[in-house]
Amino acid sequence: MHFSRRIRSVAAAVATLALGLSTVAPVTEPAEAQSFPGVVSGVDVAGHQRPGGAAIDWKSVGTIGGQDFAFVKASEGEGWKNEYYDEDAKAAADAGLKVGAYHYARPAEDAATQARYFASVINAGPATQLPPVLDLEVDEGLGPVQLAAWTQTFLSEVQARTGKRPMIYTYRYFWYERMDNTNAFTSYPLWLAAYQNQPPAPVGGWDKLSFWQRSESGRVVGINTPVDMNIFNGNEGQLGQFAAGNLRAGGGVLERFQAPDSGELKVLEQDNTALVVAILALASGGLGAQQLIDAARLAGFDPTDADNIAGLVRALANQGELPVDDLRTMMIGNYQIGDLLILLDNAAKQA
Repeated sequence: MHFSRRIRSVAAAVATLALGLSTVAPVTEPAEAQSFPGVVSGVDVAGHQRPGGAAIDWKSVGTIGGQDFAFVKASEGEGWKNEYYDEDAKAAADAGLKVGAYHYARPAEDAATQARYFASVINAGPATQLPPVLDLEVDEGLGPVQLAAWTQTFLSEVQARTGKRPMIYTYRYFWYERMDNTNAFTSYPLWLAAYQNQPPAPVGGWDKLSFWQRSESGRVVGINTPVDMNIFNGNEGQLGQFAAGNLRAGGGVLERFQAPDSGELKVLEQDNTALVVAILALASGGLGAQQLIDAARLAGFDPTDADNIAGLVRALANQGELPVDDLRTMMIGNYQIGDLLILLDNAAKQA
């Protein structure tokens, strides 16, 4: 928007990206457990994966890293284009990966204008095989009814202008709380983010996931930064059918699949209530940063990650971008620490 022996924890990745604190050393060896027998894995990339403009070695991503597909950020809002989109989409396809493009939605701006712009980027760029994706993670003030209408306008316009039925990328908290868990979009494929070891259940009336984003902090040979890692809900043949336009292809793989346990991901599967309480207390002045750090360490984060979480929360609070209302809702809902970190990541993107 993969997993490895030395997987960089999601908290550290979120905080580092949001605050721009450091760069990441190049990968020099394959990440562990990138692929499992019968499991089709892939990455999604944006400009963050091109620090200083350094190119991604897509051939290595496929042959050594074991990745089968890639989604590349194409656009955002009404007129912003990822300057590396054309290069990465072509190079990934030339390396034998199935490629798709995604658009980061800005619902405060016009849906049809964004859809037309996204379609123009796709149509003018390299050929893609996977459906165009609406990355829907922020509401920017729209209520569930308005946001559903916005979403339908965008999806319909993209399909009309590209000839391809789009896919929706989202995460649990957003769909439950900002889309009112609507089942109005089940005719479109679902790509769901959930940072945990076991595949998540679908939301919004979908009967299955098409893709699962399992982590945003994987390491893959050929990409010099942490990267989002995903699993397709099917085998390689079904991915080929999906890419050819059969968007019902796949199913049944994630439903019986359990990834090898990762200590970092196990931390993220915990209930988030105690950590949310500490974040809200820090924001209100009731607790200091050290208390939040202590709460994060008690949850199982190492000292560096705990410091990064506290730093991210302080930065968002100082900018007036901490999503306090969402945090209060999340505190009483059935959500995990992984859901909390996705929420904070999205707040940082808007800051």
